[in-house]
Amino acid sequence: MNYSGKLLIASPSLIDPNFRQTVVFLVQGSDDEEVFGLVLNRVSEQPLRAIWKPVFHQDFATDSLLYFGGPVFSRLTALHSIKLPNSFEVVPGVYFTSIPADLKQIVRDQNKNKHKNNHFRFFFGNAGWDPNQLLQEIAEGVWYLAEATQELVFNNDSELWQHLIEAIGQNILSEILHTNKFPNDPALN
Repeated sequence: MNYSGKLLIASPSLIDPNFRQTVVFLVQGSDDEEVFGLVLNRVSEQPLRAIWKPVFHQDFATDSLLYFGGPVFSRLTALHSIKLPNSFEVVPGVYFTSIPADLKQIVRDQNKNKHKNNHFRFFFGNAGWDPNQLLQEIAEGVWYLAEATQELVFNNDSELWQHLIEAIGQNILSEILHTNKFPNDPALN
């Protein structure tokens, strides 16, 4: 299976502190190769501007925070919504890059308000799985898969994981009961 463009949603039973209640955007990989992703719902308290100027010698005119992409150490990466020379599109409207020239361009455009609808997130760290490891973890019920969209990837909802788990639960219940209509409060049923 090709995992590129999928969301990986941690099962409520997953207790590993690196992935407990996480939503991971899978950037690339398949069952036969390594899988690479970024945790979407782990925001650090570190403003991007605190590391940007010392590393890139350029100001950053935003209060954006860095995201903790996962437990594997990596260079700075970004998800963004504008096609750039060294970025690749993972799902419609969501591009990935780790190339410094593209990272700088995202910041230059943001500083100039060049692309007012540009969504972006910068990550340190990432999540990774060896060949067939993710396939096994999904079979064991550690993770749920869902299709990613630009809206979900750049969602600022602090309860993204909770909302996706509830939707998954409703889908499972719909399949079991062969219906898609449920009362808001099951006690009233």
